[in-house]
Amino acid sequence: MAQARVLLTSLDEHIDTLTQSIGKVEQRIRHTPQHTASWRHLRQRMAAMRKDLHEAHRMVDGLHRRFPASRDVTHV
Repeated sequence: MAQARVLLTSLDEHIDTLTQSIGKVEQRIRHTPQHTASWRHLRQRMAAMRKDLHEAHRMVDGLHRRFPASRDVTHV
């Protein structure tokens, strides 16, 4: 259980970093002329980051299914 929490913390940090990076790339894409090599590179980079983000969320969901107590849910 402790290892699952450590992994979840690491995954949460990774998700936050990816989310910020995707936002920065989206901003750059808006200011880059379309259909240029730079624009295509940024689009490919963003697609790769989104794929990585999806995989990180999938891992988090899997850990929560395997270790339900790892969810930090507070009941009011």
